Amino acid sequence: MESLEQRVIRLEALRAIDDLIADLGRAFDGGPSAEGLRDLFVADAAFLIDRYGELRGRDTIADGVAGNADQGFRWTLHYLVSPKVGLSADMRSADIEFYLWEVATAASGRAYWIGGRYAAEARVDGARWRFRRLELKADLISHYPDGWSPKPAALADA
Repeated sequence: MESLEQRVIRLEALRAIDDLIADLGRAFDGGPSAEGLRDLFVADAAFLIDRYGELRGRDTIADGVAGNADQGFRWTLHYLVSPKVGLSADMRSADIEFYLWEVATAASGRAYWIGGRYAAEARVDGARWRFRRLELKADLISHYPDGWSPKPAALADA
């Protein structure tokens, strides 16, 4: 049976991994933010984007994702949900899987629904958890021809 100290360490690790996933969504949706992304990856990290590409190294990932706004998606809203975390015995690394539901606007102005899963490896690096490997497995990328409408002035107008 785990000691109280081990249980607290486990809970703190799981909470930190939840924060890592939440920070990823916010960094994607914040422009995307190269600075926000850079701190989420170890120096030699890899990001595999389904069959669309692979980025290697923390700086390449951060700059590549942020630079994609001009040719890929210029606006996104990520819902990263239902994480499943397998902590290592020493509680300093983990295998993670979580779902993606996303709405996005491409640089072309076209609206898209995107759904899939992320498979990841993370580890403690310095004072925080960071991704070592992140892989997007997209199950759907579907154009939404009606596009997004602005928020109505009142809900009765919706």
